[in-house]
Amino acid sequence: MKISVIMCVLNSMPYIMASIKSFEEQKYKNKELIIVHSKSNDTTDEYLKSLQSKDIKKISFEGNIYKSLNFGIKKAKGQIIGILHSDDVFYDEFVLRDISNTFKKKKSDIVYGNIIYSRKNNLLNIIRAWKEIKIGKKYQIPPHTGTFVKKKICEKYKYETKYKISGDTDFLIKIFKLNFKYHYLNRNITIMRYGGISTNINFIFLKFLEDYKIFKKNNLRLMNYIFKVFDKINQLFVSEKLLNSKYHRMINDTSKAKFLNVDDLNKVSGKIISALNLAFITYNYQFKFRSHNYLFWPDGIFANFYANKRKTPGRKFFKKVINFLNKSKKNTKIYILGNLPNISKSWISKRLKSDFNHIKLPYGNIKTIKKNIYKLRFENNSIIILTLPTPKQEIIGNIILKKNAKLNIICIGGSINILSGYEAESPEIFNTLNLEWLWRLRFDTKRRLIRLLQSFFLLCKIKILNKDEVF
Repeated sequence: MKISVIMCVLNSMPYIMASIKSFEEQKYKNKELIIVHSKSNDTTDEYLKSLQSKDIKKISFEGNIYKSLNFGIKKAKGQIIGILHSDDVFYDEFVLRDISNTFKKKKSDIVYGNIIYSRKNNLLNIIRAWKEIKIGKKYQIPPHTGTFVKKKICEKYKYETKYKISGDTDFLIKIFKLNFKYHYLNRNITIMRYGGISTNINFIFLKFLEDYKIFKKNNLRLMNYIFKVFDKINQLFVSEKLLNSKYHRMINDTSKAKFLNVDDLNKVSGKIISALNLAFITYNYQFKFRSHNYLFWPDGIFANFYANKRKTPGRKFFKKVINFLNKSKKNTKIYILGNLPNISKSWISKRLKSDFNHIKLPYGNIKTIKKNIYKLRFENNSIIILTLPTPKQEIIGNIILKKNAKLNIICIGGSINILSGYEAESPEIFNTLNLEWLWRLRFDTKRRLIRLLQSFFLLCKIKILNKDEVF
C-alpha cells in the first residue's frame, strides 16, 4: 500500500530541511513525497533543486495552500494521502509503517492519531499536545497533519479553495460527517512547530471568521465552536515527554546552523562560510540569504546566545584558514574579492604561501557590486575570500555559488585589515567584556553605527514577530 505525503512549500527555509529529513528517515519503503512549491524569495528553490531522491517528486504550482493540496493529491500515486507541512516533522521513523498497518488491519478509510506542538526553534521543547477526547462530538475533529485518508475520498471531497486558513477544518468536518470507516491510532504522528499560520496570533481573527462560517454551514452552533476552543486550552495541560532518541536529536539538528572545523575545509564543497553574529542573524531575516549551503564559525555574543558556542573573532578564524591553506597539498586557486589597501595585500602576501588573485570590489551598493560579479569566472574547487561587510558579502556569495556550485566561499569581512594593522585591533579588555563592537566604531564610524542600529531594530522586530531562524 503506497502512501503519498503532500507538502506545500513557499519560503520554507530552513525548517523544510528537517521536514524532508523526517520523511526520508521513515522505515517504510512504499512511500512518496509530493512537494508542490510556489516561487520563493528565500533560498527554498535552490534547496529543492539539490534534492535527488526517487521518492521525492517536485511540482511547480502557483496557488494558495488548498489549491496546491488538491493539485498534489491529483498527482499522487499512493492509495493513502497524508499531509506534512514544510515546518513540521514526523514524530518518529515508524509513523508511515504504523499508518499502513492500521489501514490494512482495520480496513479503514481514515486513520488519525495524536500530534504534539513544539517551540519553533526547538522540536524537543514540547508545549502542547492533542489527543482524542471524543470523536463522536461533531465539532471534535482530529488534527489535519495527524490524519491519513484514502485518495479516492480526497479526490471526491476536495479542499475548498476559498479559505485562507481553515480549509482543512472544512475538509475534515465534511468527511467525518459521512459514513466512512475511521480508526483512531493512539500514537503521536507529527510534531508541529508552533507559530505557523494556524497558530499565529496575527491571523486569529481571520481564523475565527472562517471557522465560524464553516461551523454554520455544517449546522454546528456557536457553542460547538466555543467547546472546540476550550479543548485547545486543555491541550496545554497534557503532559508529553519526547523520547529524545537519536532520531529526534538528528531531526532537530537538521535545520540548525552547522559549524565548520577549519581542518575539514578540504572535505566540503559548494559552501558559504560566514560568521554567526548579530549582523548575520538580523540581516538574514531581511534578505533571506541563509541556505543549506551555509557553514559558520561563532563570532560575537549572539553565537553563544543562539548556539551555545564560544566566540571566535574573525581575525583568529582567518589565521586558522591561512594555516590550513599553507599546509594543504592541493593546488587550490585562491581569489580575494574586496577593497584591500596595500598594507593588507602586503600582509597576506607574506603569510600565504600560495599565490592568490585579488579582485577589487569597492564598497558600494549591491547592484553596483553585482555588475562586477557577473563578469567574473572562477575555476572549479577554488576558494573565494570575500572582504565585504555583512550583508553584502553573503548576498554576493550566494550569487557566485549559483554560477559555481563547487566553490567554497569564505566571508571574512574586515579581518585582514585588522590583522595587517591597517585597522587597530581592540584591547583584550574589550574582547573579555564583549565590547569589541564598541572599539571598532572608532574606524569607519558612520557605516558601522548605521549597521549596528539597523541590526538592533531588526533584532527587536524578529523577537516581536517570533521570526528567529534555527541558529
